[in-house]
Amino acid sequence: MQNTPRTIPQETDLLIIGAGTGGATLAGIVARDTGHRVTLVEAGPDYGPPDRSVWPADLLDPRPGATSHDWVYEGIAHSAQPEPINYWRARVIGGCSSHNYCNASVGHRCDYDGWANMGNPDWNWDSVAPAFARAQEAMRVHTPSVEELTPYHVAYLDGAAEVGIPRVSEFNNPDEERGVSPFPVNVSDGMRWNSAFAYLDPVRHKSNLNIVDNALVERIVLEGEKATAVQVFADGQHHTIRARRIVVAGGAYCSPAILMRSGIGDPDQLRRIGIDPLHSLPGVGQNLTDHPLLLLLFNPTDKLEKQMAQLGGTARRSEVRTMAKIPSPHCSEGFDLDLISRTLHWPETDEMQYGIVITMVAPRSRGRLTLTSADPEAKPIIDIGYLTDAAENDLNAVIDGVEISRTIGATIARAGLIDGEKDPGAAVSSRQGVGQWVQSTVNSFAHPSCTCRMGPTNDSGAVVDHNGKVHGVDGLYVCDASVFPVVMRAPTNLPTAMVAEHLAARIGDIR
Repeated sequence: MQNTPRTIPQETDLLIIGAGTGGATLAGIVARDTGHRVTLVEAGPDYGPPDRSVWPADLLDPRPGATSHDWVYEGIAHSAQPEPINYWRARVIGGCSSHNYCNASVGHRCDYDGWANMGNPDWNWDSVAPAFARAQEAMRVHTPSVEELTPYHVAYLDGAAEVGIPRVSEFNNPDEERGVSPFPVNVSDGMRWNSAFAYLDPVRHKSNLNIVDNALVERIVLEGEKATAVQVFADGQHHTIRARRIVVAGGAYCSPAILMRSGIGDPDQLRRIGIDPLHSLPGVGQNLTDHPLLLLLFNPTDKLEKQMAQLGGTARRSEVRTMAKIPSPHCSEGFDLDLISRTLHWPETDEMQYGIVITMVAPRSRGRLTLTSADPEAKPIIDIGYLTDAAENDLNAVIDGVEISRTIGATIARAGLIDGEKDPGAAVSSRQGVGQWVQSTVNSFAHPSCTCRMGPTNDSGAVVDHNGKVHGVDGLYVCDASVFPVVMRAPTNLPTAMVAEHLAARIGDIR
């Protein structure tokens, strides 16, 4: 679905590339608060307002993670794994807020205070808290009640408390380092409430907003040191849209790729793939960071299966889950582990899967994204570099997470709801053995970030300044998870909306 009639303008005031969380949030705010002509270009489809007969069911269902509109990016998670994994990204209006598991967490105060300490003024927690509050309201974030939990999730909540993780009433307290509760979600009336519903639908009626969907951005046009236009392929034709200001909001994979295709990046790397370097910024595509994910699986007892069956098919697949945050022995501030109770329903067999998701949320490992050509349809080379920090801090923290999760599992077993461990199983008991299992099974939590990171001009790896402006290029900005200097201790969706809320007045101040 798209604006009627469909128009691809020749010029605009603000052109935003990508209608994911960053782009949709930014476009909605600027269109609402200014008279500027805002053009939002999205590679995937725009299904319009939340009409259940138009939107694909998996994009509205908050319980499973949707996959129908995936970009299908692949890469190697760890050298111990022979096969590539899918780096899940959404090609649709709302971006990954239309695909995700609806976990709307903020992290810890030290995440944002750390950004400010890296030379990014106005990004400490006290500065960004108002933007978080606005984003939470728009995304309809709330914390479900304990009464909405399944028996497995209740047992997890009780088990975590039994092993010393305190019950907390609000998971999004930025000053807490330990706690367990149902996690906050962006769900409304049983439906995933994505960024397009939150920010674009309220302004779709305005004449200054133009959404161009199913349009692939090829490159940004530079005239000297100024970005002046964007080349787009849509409706079987090539179009050039001139703009007074251009914002790249394609996410941690697409944003650096667009910059590199436009000649912005490491000159030597660009020349190797046949792209003429126009502006040297070696940090583009570097510093790639994601939260590594492991899944500990349990065997359910007949008691648990009967209790879950009594809930019915819809309730037993509830989107409401519980999460614990805790510092490992290797953590110096805040917390570095999220442990999430998980149930997964396989409709083909009506089988339920029970486990604990373990993720290290303060990773020190870094990777990078590179291109193979200037073709916008060519897949980038993604090397996230999980568990590769020299001190093995990430690996050891994840192993600690497995051990803590096993102690929680033991309490659930004592309650008669699980009967032993399915994967990796009791045979994998030594710390070395757990480490080998971690390296062979580590996966992506789908929180890529930091590939166009924010930093001052004296930071050779920085791509944008604290206003989101690309260093050395007039009229060009980035507004998405790629600008995070360091990934926060939380899923990246709500923090990305916060970034757009925080930057909207600055980016929208076009004179």
